Amino acid sequence: MKTIAVPWALRLIQGLDFPNKLGICERLFGSALAKHGICWAPTAAGLPWKLDLRNATLRWTVYGKYEGAPFLDWAREFLRPEAVVVDSGANIGQMLLYLAQWVPNGKVFAIEPGKHQADWLEECLDANPLLPVELIRIGLGAETREAFLEEPGQEDRHGSWNRISTTDGERINLVRLDELLSSRGVARIDLWKLDVEGYEIPALQGAEHLLRDQRIRALYVELDGDNGRAIIRHLAERGYGLHLFKRNGKLQSAKAMDHEHTYGLFCCAIEGFADR
Repeated sequence: MKTIAVPWALRLIQGLDFPNKLGICERLFGSALAKHGICWAPTAAGLPWKLDLRNATLRWTVYGKYEGAPFLDWAREFLRPEAVVVDSGANIGQMLLYLAQWVPNGKVFAIEPGKHQADWLEECLDANPLLPVELIRIGLGAETREAFLEEPGQEDRHGSWNRISTTDGERINLVRLDELLSSRGVARIDLWKLDVEGYEIPALQGAEHLLRDQRIRALYVELDGDNGRAIIRHLAERGYGLHLFKRNGKLQSAKAMDHEHTYGLFCCAIEGFADR
């Protein structure tokens, strides 16, 4: 498979952050990159990664920090070199390729049940063997059982809209996060990125022991509509407060979502985040 070179003008700004960067780069470079389709590309994270450049969100990985700078800038400051990260809904590694570089003495558990996505991610990890990542081909739930994984999106989405089903799709196994980590001798998590397309509450229920004892320092969770509000309530009952990144990149405590779809950063009471 070919490895592409990005336009020289894009190379100059890959490492820079500025407002609306992803949208500006998409207007300037999107059409040219899309023509390459599936290829190996130099990412803004400094690593070569296999990407489908027909997909606009995967082109973001070439432009700059995936989904924007605020969370990743915060994570870089927050994570210690020996930190433990759980990336559930790892997909093909769009977030992982940043997070894993910041915990060289730690571990990232990349949890991805979809065969297509896990095979893709494994190929990228093989090309970057120094990343401290363990790929785990399961899904997270409230109990250990079989389920199905539906893939409703278009071909070039590569499972980014996959969702757990009881009847249709690829057969997968679900496990509880607290049991999965206990079997590996892991007692605490520094950061849990949770993005599993509506199955967040069962995944949280499967981490009840960790949450109850506040052995997860922070969670970064997709919040969408009623499911998002249920997540906020569930975590608040276990002592985790919601923080949101504002348009200016500042992190502020909040009581509720500010949009019907957003991402929230949660911390336990003993951890605390200073608004910045």
